[in-house]
Amino acid sequence: MSLQHPDLERAERLLASGLPGSSRMAAWLARSALEDGVVRRLRDLGHDTQEASMRSRLTCLHVLDAACATDAEFAWHRLSGACHQHAFELAPTAGEVRSLLSQVERVVHAS
Repeated sequence: MSLQHPDLERAERLLASGLPGSSRMAAWLARSALEDGVVRRLRDLGHDTQEASMRSRLTCLHVLDAACATDAEFAWHRLSGACHQHAFELAPTAGEVRSLLSQVERVVHAS
């Protein structure tokens, strides 16, 4: 995987470390990279949504670039769930987060 966003690279290093909690920390970093990528993609399409919520940004992206929005929305929802600890739920596995990193990478490099 050719990760070029600093948060994606940090996330991959965390996953490789195998430290306790590394999957959840990597999910936080991946979600941050995804949010940056969505803002950048919308700006490239001529829309400044810096002040909008992420849900609003994803809605705008659906109108402007449906293919990118599908990956972004799925990854954002899954990463959001992975970022927070819920009672009776296991932390995400490294494999699950790596799979989401691939989707985030597609969004970050969308053109």
